[in-house]
Amino acid sequence: MELVYSQEVLLKMERRNTKTFTTGEFATYVGVKKDTLFYYDKINLFKPAGKLLNGYRYYTYDQLKAFSTLHTLRKLGLSIEELKEYISSEDKYKLVQMAKQQTVTVEKEIGKLLQIQRFFQQILSTEEELKHINVGEVYVQQMEKKHIHLSTTSLNTGMNTVEEWSDQYKRFAEQLSLQIPVPIGSLLTNDTLIQERFERVDALFSYSESETEHSRPEGLYAIYYHKGPYSNIESSYRYVTNFIKSEGYSIVGHAYEEYVYDLLRTNNEEEYLTKISIQVKRH
Repeated sequence: MELVYSQEVLLKMERRNTKTFTTGEFATYVGVKKDTLFYYDKINLFKPAGKLLNGYRYYTYDQLKAFSTLHTLRKLGLSIEELKEYISSEDKYKLVQMAKQQTVTVEKEIGKLLQIQRFFQQILSTEEELKHINVGEVYVQQMEKKHIHLSTTSLNTGMNTVEEWSDQYKRFAEQLSLQIPVPIGSLLTNDTLIQERFERVDALFSYSESETEHSRPEGLYAIYYHKGPYSNIESSYRYVTNFIKSEGYSIVGHAYEEYVYDLLRTNNEEEYLTKISIQVKRH
């Protein structure tokens, strides 16, 4: 006599032979929310092993590795569409192709994170530096060589207005492929300083952690912190250059402007703080 079992009985018999999970149990085991499993089922990305007559889903141990692979790829940044394509593909090299694509994406993300890290490190180091200076005083000190990125502005033309500076800033940021704001300073050449054309800027620069074509040379620098609007900075340059002459130094390099406190820190121009560093040597 042949025995006939209902689907539910068969599933129960199967469940006794194979360890199964409810949706909640499986979600807890793999470390996701139940809603994630429901969503994956709905979009046909990852479906349960089966359903009982009451409609409840169940999952098996055999599915753990498949889900782990899927979830790992998801956490690595693959989109739902890419995952569907991967699952449905019969190409055994598909994962290798995806790895190549994702490597490029990850490298870009690492670059962005490094920019963010340098941005905040610069804020912290500058704040520490300010604890040891008096605004309005000129300091002469040895500074180490630092690699810089330099804008392509013509040194003959220069930037004499806020509009020219802003336009060059935009182009320079694009040249650097910046994904976040980073400190960008202004450079006045040695010739500009000697001619006392303090109203102009010759180029823009940004410090670099890696070796570049340009650098701020190692040497002695006269350092001054200009407080107040940029429109008043000419008077600070005259004060510093007069100090350099009176103390027996001569200007032998460029001036580097770094914007310590700017619009990012305060809306009050009277609180702006600009660090001016001019390379000098003693007679």
